[in-house]
Amino acid sequence: MIFNLKSVYRVATGLVGIGALTGLAAWSAGWFEKGQILPGRISEYHKVYDGLWDVACGTAMDGTDRNCYIQYVDVYRPRPEFAAAMVEVVMHQGADGQPDPHVRFDIEPGLSFRDAKVSVEAAEGRVPIDVSGCDTNTCRFSGERGRAILEAWRKGSKLHLEIDEGRAEPARLSWPLENMEIILGDFAAQRAARQLP
Repeated sequence: MIFNLKSVYRVATGLVGIGALTGLAAWSAGWFEKGQILPGRISEYHKVYDGLWDVACGTAMDGTDRNCYIQYVDVYRPRPEFAAAMVEVVMHQGADGQPDPHVRFDIEPGLSFRDAKVSVEAAEGRVPIDVSGCDTNTCRFSGERGRAILEAWRKGSKLHLEIDEGRAEPARLSWPLENMEIILGDFAAQRAARQLP
């Protein structure tokens, strides 16, 4: 019997591809949600919107530190020149007893938000989010500023990030916001179900 190495390679590549797609579909469908153990945490809930927006809830392994969050992680350049950016929203109890949103943007260590631009694409054009006061690769907003950002997301169609990495051209990222009303609604429902702020 004669084996054609190209045919064997194609079959193997096809099987690996089908396996990866099956795993991705299962993950997207939520088959791995309940009781999933993450590093130092047990996942209680996880749903993905628009491919990369996550709504998740979890508890530390010792049963403390229960929380829910919204997160978007964009690996916009793979290894070996890896680069990623993310945004996360968590809620804390505010001084007025109401949930206080904490919005955190992160870019790669060594970069600074002083050299970045963040904006929301809205009906009236781009609405800037002022990140110039953030001297590091992390930029945090809470209270009224956090609420204003979430309100802009509700009305927007895209969240834009422009990151100066010292290259010829800045990294330009655009993240979808069309389903933000649904995402924030799910986030609120999951927190309410767990009696979290």
